[in-house]
Amino acid sequence: MLVSDVMSTDLVFGYVPGTVKEALKILAENNVSGIPLLQKDTKKLMGVVTRNDIFANPNETHLALIMTDDPVLIQKDRPLIEAARLLYEHKIHGLPVVGSRKNLVGVISPADILRALPKEEYDDVVENYFHSSLVPTYKEVPLNVVMEIISVTKQTVLPVLDDDRKVCGVIGEGDLFKLSHIRESVAETGMGMGGDEDAWTWEGIRDTMRLHYSTSEVDIPKVPVSQVMVSDVITAFVKDPISEVAQKMYKNNISHIPVVDSDKHLKGIVSDIDLMACMFHECKKKP
Repeated sequence: MLVSDVMSTDLVFGYVPGTVKEALKILAENNVSGIPLLQKDTKKLMGVVTRNDIFANPNETHLALIMTDDPVLIQKDRPLIEAARLLYEHKIHGLPVVGSRKNLVGVISPADILRALPKEEYDDVVENYFHSSLVPTYKEVPLNVVMEIISVTKQTVLPVLDDDRKVCGVIGEGDLFKLSHIRESVAETGMGMGGDEDAWTWEGIRDTMRLHYSTSEVDIPKVPVSQVMVSDVITAFVKDPISEVAQKMYKNNISHIPVVDSDKHLKGIVSDIDLMACMFHECKKKP
């Protein structure tokens, strides 16, 4: 199977030269966490900009100064296993697909690959893939502190624990992004933040809160994480089959699943990127 067989061709992108404000508007209107950037009035790929780039450079106004200008990419006629390996090795959720002259023709994500995998092809279990060295947070921690934890740890999603140390939700950079507002020259988009995600999102935006955007310092409301977290959290057990977890991710449009024991106590977390290893030798295939 080739990359072109499963990639998304419903593209969301921006242009350079361009501004951070323009990129923020595209991110808000399309519920995406990053976009390819093309040379003005062409299809030539020049770079990629993500929410993380914007969070890390809150005072910068020009996209060219914060974008990744040498992004990981793949040709449309390459084997699908190569895309899975690149996503896994570089820990990214969106891989630009290019044709001749580096023209953008698509985007491929872990979700695209999970959708393409046969449901019963793999015979491995979650305990061989989940991460136990993660940083959970507590339901009453203020969001601005959660933002700092995500920034320092470089984790895109944090499991949330209640008073009994049980998993009661998840919070991620996408949930924080939808709440971010700007201290000066604040403008409000007319777009609700609900709806479907595409290949660039790490997690669906689950409510209709509006995004405020501009070109100055990102500010996060100091409300408890319990007011914003995803509370209908989907979990997995350490002995769950990989194929079952992959289907949970695909059907529920999510990219991270907390791994728990029978008492809902946290054991770790598994991501769609972790499951990309099932495309090559790390995963046991059924005979």
